[in-house]
Amino acid sequence: MKLFSVDIVKQDGHVQAALGGEIDLSTVTELQDRLDEALEGDPRVVVLDLRQVSFLDSSGLRLILRLNKHQEERDGRLVLVRGGRRVARVLEITGADRELEIVDDPAEASAY
Repeated sequence: MKLFSVDIVKQDGHVQAALGGEIDLSTVTELQDRLDEALEGDPRVVVLDLRQVSFLDSSGLRLILRLNKHQEERDGRLVLVRGGRRVARVLEITGADRELEIVDDPAEASAY
């Protein structure tokens, strides 16, 4: 049984990754590898859709924060699509929700 899933779509300088399941120490390396492949060419906008993520630990949060820094250094954007309450709580407790761009719908990410 797979603990997590990631579906990545690349189009016109945007990368959208729909994540699902658990993003934790046991899955973050595979997720990082998949995102690294998708980020070749330095897309302007990277959207991480967290709506189907059931669990996010500190290693998953660290990956998100590193990706955000990577995008900022290249004048790009990382946009998170708001996940469920458990995921939102991790972002709130750590203060990451104040540092990251978070939207309710993936369509909002391209509105800027």
